[in-house]
Amino acid sequence: MGPDRLPTMARARHRPSGFAQPSGADVWEIGLTAMPATVPGDDGQPVRPLVAMVVESSGRVRGSAIGHPDRPLEALEPAIEMAIEEPQAPCLPGRPRRVVVGSSRLLKLLPPLLPGVMVTRGDTPHLDHVTSSLRNHIAADGDQPDQQGLSTYLSADVTPEAVASFFKAAAALYERRPWQQVPSDGHLFTLSCPTLRIKGWAGCVIGQNRENYGVILFQSVADYDRYVELAERVEAEGLEVMDGAPPHRAINFESKRDMPPALLEEIRRYRWPVAKGDAYPTVMLVQPDLGLAPPTQADLAQLEAVAGALTQWLDSEPDLARCWAGPSVRGRRFRVPVGPMVVPVTIGVVAEAIPAAEAELARFAAPPPRSLKVPAALQAKVTSLLASIDGFCASHLNDEYRQLIHTAVAALARKRPSPLLGGREPSWCAGLVHAIGSANFLFDKSQTPHCSASAIYDHFGVSAGTGQAHSKKVRDLLRIAFFSPDWTLPSQLDDSPMAWMVEVDGFIRDVRSLPLEIQLEACAKGLIPYVPALRDQASG
Repeated sequence: MGPDRLPTMARARHRPSGFAQPSGADVWEIGLTAMPATVPGDDGQPVRPLVAMVVESSGRVRGSAIGHPDRPLEALEPAIEMAIEEPQAPCLPGRPRRVVVGSSRLLKLLPPLLPGVMVTRGDTPHLDHVTSSLRNHIAADGDQPDQQGLSTYLSADVTPEAVASFFKAAAALYERRPWQQVPSDGHLFTLSCPTLRIKGWAGCVIGQNRENYGVILFQSVADYDRYVELAERVEAEGLEVMDGAPPHRAINFESKRDMPPALLEEIRRYRWPVAKGDAYPTVMLVQPDLGLAPPTQADLAQLEAVAGALTQWLDSEPDLARCWAGPSVRGRRFRVPVGPMVVPVTIGVVAEAIPAAEAELARFAAPPPRSLKVPAALQAKVTSLLASIDGFCASHLNDEYRQLIHTAVAALARKRPSPLLGGREPSWCAGLVHAIGSANFLFDKSQTPHCSASAIYDHFGVSAGTGQAHSKKVRDLLRIAFFSPDWTLPSQLDDSPMAWMVEVDGFIRDVRSLPLEIQLEACAKGLIPYVPALRDQASG
């Protein structure tokens, strides 16, 4: 596979050499587009970030950046700087002869950023294609469901054949009555299937009390523990406490009288197989706000794999309850039919050894550690800044934020000359915390942890204007923006769309859906922080 297959949406940290300058490099198309999804702004209110894109007339993406909608230069400046100095492979550094834009607004903004370059208004077909692909991808990921529930099994891209395959697997599971073999909903199992991007899910079987039969699945044991903790607080604090519940999914078995008429009509029309009894399967994808997302065909395939693996596990273990009572048991690996495929699935009990295994896995899944080295002449200054910042992290943030802010302080200290040599320390502390926080939605009340921007300013004793000014300095110097892969908390990296966007044959793609060899090449070029497929294999 050639190196010209992998220009990326995120800034590359390494650029291959030896490529000829592509045709069309002297004419660029530059534009701004609003992302379809909203994110919390500096004041916590939702905003739609702007994406600045620089595309050659050959269709190659040279650079991109994200900024606040009220501050277009926040996106344009780093995108153009990237396009000139560190363009995406296989483009070479350099300036254009001419730039084409599609709006009069950009005709005014761009000349100061590109002195000596002719900027004209005209058609931008290559830019339009790239931005349309990006918007469509993010919009598809962000569709909001009807919170009153689903009225059809054929949501999104789901086909009748996919539903029939799922129904068959669900009926087989129901016939095994897993709630009669798993002692309680506190006896967890863990399940992985790299082929279907299932990575260490934690599941529990419900129905031991002879009602609400089914299986509930969480993305981790920690998510299950969090859900149980919130559920135990409902009686004292009310249902509102569940607003902070982690996302989860479920296969529920309903009686015919409890099924919506529209779903019963669909089942009858397509003759999907249903086991006898309360065995009408329904699917729930519960979002953090307790809304329901419509399942896609990929979601249905994942749940079919869970049902199939549980069925084979029950068949192979006549006394399944003993697996939790005895010493740690290795997971069982089964080949599970899912539609036209047969996929490998690993399933086993969650025992005390699981947290250690997860910690080991996290070591391989995380990006490589960032440098914390600082020049000797600035060591005292950095030590003083970190001491002040650590106090705020201890009272308002967590160790993950603390480590990322330490990285930012070290990065500023290594710049020549270092901006930390000028200005008051409280101003830099507030600016650093605000800059990292804004890139990670710290001001969004739905996040944990979260705090207001005013809490940062008050803690360090600076005005809002001073804090925001130094935050902008930090963001500009370190190229920090929404979804910046280098400045996203490791726990949020999987959900950061820009970290995984690459351009392949002119289309914006999520690298996690591409073959392993493409992921390896992208990682080797510094286009993505690590190889998702290798982490998935470790999970399996």
